Amino acid sequence: MPDRRLTLPGLGMTHRGVLRTVSGVAAACGALLALPACGSGGSASSCPSSATKRTVQYASIAGVPANRTSLDLYVPAAEGKCTKRPIVVWVHGGAWTDGDKSEYMEDKIPLFNDAGYVFASVNYRLTDKTTDPAHPQPQWPVHNQDTADALAWIIHHAGEFGGDTRRVAVLGHSAGGGIVAAISADPRYLAKDDLELKSIKCAGSMDGEGYDVVAGATTAPPEWKPVYLAAFGTDPAVWEDASPIRKVAPDKGIPRYFIAAQGIEWRLQQHAAWYHALQAAHVAVTVLDARSLEHADLTTAVGAPGDTVVTPPLMDFLAGCFSR
Repeated sequence: MPDRRLTLPGLGMTHRGVLRTVSGVAAACGALLALPACGSGGSASSCPSSATKRTVQYASIAGVPANRTSLDLYVPAAEGKCTKRPIVVWVHGGAWTDGDKSEYMEDKIPLFNDAGYVFASVNYRLTDKTTDPAHPQPQWPVHNQDTADALAWIIHHAGEFGGDTRRVAVLGHSAGGGIVAAISADPRYLAKDDLELKSIKCAGSMDGEGYDVVAGATTAPPEWKPVYLAAFGTDPAVWEDASPIRKVAPDKGIPRYFIAAQGIEWRLQQHAAWYHALQAAHVAVTVLDARSLEHADLTTAVGAPGDTVVTPPLMDFLAGCFSR
């Protein structure tokens, strides 16, 4: 079992991230439930690359365009009896004000489907700064709650598309990473749909933003603070309540975590604080040193041909997490 040692400023240590070798469809379809692998040989390449796309409106909210509360579901072509497939859910970034589930999907869909995973990309309501710059709407908690509602739809309907509700991963980039942190550490979002934190088996923050809203609203670089104030408002009590890092505690069911860390010193400090909070709560964490990349690379590189920095360790993490 390979491992790699990662040293990041602010972590105060050399973090040893044990990354399991990807075992392809054998891990995706058979490791946990002793189900047969898709195709022969148990390799990812033996799984069909074609996928069925389905767009679903997971919630209907008056005055909100249907696309904003919708998700795209990509199901690998069915072969044999491999029907209990792990589920990977992607949450896009965009500073809580921009972005769409359709962005940067061209490499992710074949990556996850060829590994035998059901893949979903979700939308959520965005803060509109143009309506009232002083009081933009909507604000927290809609981004988190919408994403949790989308995840709940996927879990409650998994039987319709051969998904395995015992192996669900949620990954997010930038603000999407902060949303993932919130719904994987704060039980109230999933509780609205009668789910617990343990409904998520694996979580990942791809250069996430928003672990600590208090820090974002008070100590972030000047050009970043307005982003936090737009999405979370100006009430310090709300900043506190909205901060995933303040919800982390042992024995809550917080899933195993993958953190891809990149950025300036302040951002690395936020990654380090999130890492230490999870470690203190006895959550298994894998850290990827992504300082050689740009912020956008932590979404565009996922599944990109020739990528050796992001995709292999992420897929190793998922295979190892799903097999436990």
